[in-house]
Amino acid sequence: MIIDSKGKLFGKISIIDILVILVIIIAVVGIGYKFTRPNAGNTVFTKQDDIQIKFLVDEVQDFVVDAIKVGDPVRESVQNASFGRVSNIETGDAIIWLTTEDGQNVRVSREGYYSVVITMDAKGMKDNLGVLIDKANYYVGQTLTLYVGNAALYNGRITEITVKE
Repeated sequence: MIIDSKGKLFGKISIIDILVILVIIIAVVGIGYKFTRPNAGNTVFTKQDDIQIKFLVDEVQDFVVDAIKVGDPVRESVQNASFGRVSNIETGDAIIWLTTEDGQNVRVSREGYYSVVITMDAKGMKDNLGVLIDKANYYVGQTLTLYVGNAALYNGRITEITVKE
C-alpha cells in the first residue's frame, strides 16, 4: 500500500511533508524567476538600435581626462551595462558654481580640472522614455558613474540619447 494508516507515503514521508517541500520548491523557483528575468522587455530576441549617448561630467581632474581615449569600452557601474565604446571626447573649463557673500551664484574655473563630454556608440532599444541597454533603462538627465577604459567618471549626467541613422 502506498499510504499507510498513519498517512505516511511508503511508511516514511507524510503528505504534509510533501506539501511543505512543494511550497518551498515553488517559492524558490518564483524568486529565481523574479531576479533573473529582464527588467524591461526581452532584449535577446528584439532588434537592437545603434544608439549614440552623450555624457557630461562637470568637474574632472586632468589626469582622468588624459586616460580616456577614443575606442575605450564604457560600462555603467551599478547595472554593469555596456555603453559601447567612446567615439568622441570634448573638454572645456570645469563647471563649478560658488555662492558669493551677497548670495550670487558665480561660475568659476579651477586649475587642473575640466568638464568633459563623452560620446559613446552603444546598442540598445530607444523609446519615448529613454533607452534600454542590457536590461536596464537610462534617461536624459540621469546621474551615473561610468567606467571608461581604466578611468572612472563619477556623478556625470546623460545629456543626449539619439538613434543613429
